[in-house]
Amino acid sequence: MLDNIAAEGLEVHSLLVWHDGVLIQDAYWDPYGPERLHMMHSVTKSFTAMAVGLAWDDGLLDLDLPVIGFFPEHRAVAPEGIEAMTLRHLLTMTSGHGRGISGGAWRKLKTSWVADFLRQPLDHTPGSVFVYDSACSYVLSAIVQKVTGRTCHAYLRDRVFDPIGLSPAIRWDLSPEGINSGGNGLWCRSSDLLSLGILHLQEGRWQGRQILSRDWVRAATGMQVRDVSLGVLTGEAYLGPGESHEGAEAERREGYGFQWWRGPRNSYSANGLFGQNCFVFPNERAVVAVTAGMDDEDTRLKRMIHDDLRPALGQWRGAELAPRLAELDLACPPPGNISVAPAGWQGLYLARQNEQDIACLRLEIVGDAIRLVVEDRRGRHEVLAGLGHRCEGMTTMTGARLHHAYEADPPGFRVAAWAAWSASDAEGWSCLTLDWAFVETAFRDTLRIRLRGGELRLQREVNVNSSIRSLPELRADQVAEDCREPEEIAP
Repeated sequence: MLDNIAAEGLEVHSLLVWHDGVLIQDAYWDPYGPERLHMMHSVTKSFTAMAVGLAWDDGLLDLDLPVIGFFPEHRAVAPEGIEAMTLRHLLTMTSGHGRGISGGAWRKLKTSWVADFLRQPLDHTPGSVFVYDSACSYVLSAIVQKVTGRTCHAYLRDRVFDPIGLSPAIRWDLSPEGINSGGNGLWCRSSDLLSLGILHLQEGRWQGRQILSRDWVRAATGMQVRDVSLGVLTGEAYLGPGESHEGAEAERREGYGFQWWRGPRNSYSANGLFGQNCFVFPNERAVVAVTAGMDDEDTRLKRMIHDDLRPALGQWRGAELAPRLAELDLACPPPGNISVAPAGWQGLYLARQNEQDIACLRLEIVGDAIRLVVEDRRGRHEVLAGLGHRCEGMTTMTGARLHHAYEADPPGFRVAAWAAWSASDAEGWSCLTLDWAFVETAFRDTLRIRLRGGELRLQREVNVNSSIRSLPELRADQVAEDCREPEEIAP
């Protein structure tokens, strides 16, 4: 498996394999590690389903109740026929909407997310058509909070997370309404993701204690809807099953449970955008948890797990993997090559007009690292990148357009960054490459800064995103005077 991952050049962050009651292997690619939290995208939906299951177990919810009954204050904005939409339809992604809302759209919305969901037109009879929709999961989170008086996170913390030993550092994003985001935005360790699968493989039992009812787990992971289509993600919406976008077509899948995907050979899984997955194999009594930075359309790792790793379980040959695991690295930093940096490269660069609202940049050497400082409309941001090695820190560097609408608001995102110089090319341009691994997310940015005669050109791209992968080239000129303050930047 490790050979195949390396040969294919896949960006895997962690791979954990549990079989017959034992964690038989856990692999982490540096700078990722066992104590790192990792941003979960749609894997979060399966956590939300647990909260619904607990409320159902407690007799607080009936899955066939109309959704609008929980939000009478929004009835005026809802379309005709809304009374037919039930909790069961939210759980199975059959709400009746023609398109699904992505978290990338709602993270920009500062008003009520519940109201926005309920005002969407009903293109289908609820229960008739599967349309993947993160908003369904959010409304489930809102309903749990209505009936329990607690957020999903608080409810699950007492009833599931603490009893089965999940990380106390788990966090979960909140909407403008103070409700956990439901369909995404939970941050947990890879081992926590593995435990989610183990708990469901064991039909809700953990060390002799029934955490979730067996009936709920069977329903949630069972085949509720067969032969479904995961619509194309445009960045802000999941299209309907018959729609295409920029040549991409809907992906056919085996089926869906309650916020769990059904898979081949009686398997089921929690899947998240850009490579978080928890695969459960009841026939093999196994769970595999993965975090990565990969396109959803890239099925190579999934095929390796289903077709190579799964059949090999139970055939351990005693290979000594410890030295191999210790050497796993996302991308080894190259030598810093500071000796080939051009003369006079340090200093202040005033940006020319640009659509990123960047006013100026500063480059400077700090010990054995390079600091890049950027001032834009959001304020002042910096990243410290080690010359030939990674430096770890926090940054608020603007990047929502490249990071599925996630913005690094204070205190920022944790980043591990390295820098390396390349000698001048035939046209006299020297190149400084910066690699920023946002180690609690799937995102990794690559910046190429070309310098010649006081002129700077910057290109920035990302490994994965739901829309654009690169920003327009930024140009700047080295200046001696102080940079303007951010508040002086023209709108």
